[in-house]
Amino acid sequence: MKKYLYGFKLYFLNSFNYRFNTVIHLLFSNLGILMQILFWRLVYDGDMERILNGYTLSSIITYYFIGGLFRRFIFGSDYMGMIKGGSLGQVLLKPYNIDVLAYFKNLSQRLTSMLPQTLFVLAAMPFIYKYLTWNLSFVNMVFLILFLFISTITSLLLNSIIGYMAFWLENAEAVMWSFVVLLNLATGMFIPLDFFPKWSVPILERTPFASWGYLPTKIYLGLFDLNQMIELLITHTLWVVFLLVLNKIIFRMGIKKYSSVGG
Repeated sequence: MKKYLYGFKLYFLNSFNYRFNTVIHLLFSNLGILMQILFWRLVYDGDMERILNGYTLSSIITYYFIGGLFRRFIFGSDYMGMIKGGSLGQVLLKPYNIDVLAYFKNLSQRLTSMLPQTLFVLAAMPFIYKYLTWNLSFVNMVFLILFLFISTITSLLLNSIIGYMAFWLENAEAVMWSFVVLLNLATGMFIPLDFFPKWSVPILERTPFASWGYLPTKIYLGLFDLNQMIELLITHTLWVVFLLVLNKIIFRMGIKKYSSVGG
């Protein structure tokens, strides 16, 4: 475990070497959130009492502000680049589990990206305080943390599985970008899943993508009761088990076709 924690420390410190990139990312990522908030303020016509699909103006603004923080826990994967670049063979020879190392690498990068995001939220707090919802009980906080942890695992596993397509495809980037487009819709990034057709919401909430920001934010807002949270936690825990098994199977199939050209 020490080597993974040491790797976490190195990646964490390395993130601060690119301060300009951090500032640019901070500005553009929050610009999107601000645009969404302005859009919904127009939809609600500034009416704080109006309710649309279970959301007031206060809760919908909180959804985008807090959800932006929670989506930092979506983890990516380097497998596509390693496979295409031929460096995967070298990595496999090293004395550590590359999946565990990838987890700690993502964790360090996400934590460093959350620091300026959190500072932005704190700076904007005097202007948006009255629009935010403050409704987090201890029980909900426990479930929120559990779902954020689940989101880190399922996002890393799914992105890794998509990256494995490079074992078979010459240009796997097209698959990845198609996945990203669907992902942004399925995670409720652009619009809460509650605004989709009612019959589809229970199905979408039980897909692994729902934990990537949407479910933790709804838990924060107190829009689930205890029984719903327990049922969803069981469902998403089963997704973790399934994706772990699927990840191993596809990797073993792909590694048989791998040739470390250029590595």
